[in-house]
Amino acid sequence: MTPKEISAELLYRIQADTDHYGGTLPEKTAISWRGYLAAMLEWNLVPIDQYDALLARIPQVDDDPAVSILRGRG
Repeated sequence: MTPKEISAELLYRIQADTDHYGGTLPEKTAISWRGYLAAMLEWNLVPIDQYDALLARIPQVDDDPAVSILRGRG
């Protein structure tokens, strides 16, 4: 799959989860999606612009653990 196809599939899945939860993702689900997207970015499966666009569809999380993992703690 191309990065564009991967991003389209991720967008579809995020929207399906959002719809499932009545329009707003619960915090645990948002944290999971943020971690999943961070992994996709780190492994170069989606470019930064597509990552940013996908991330914008997920509620923000205070002290997002995905950010700490992505950036490293060292």
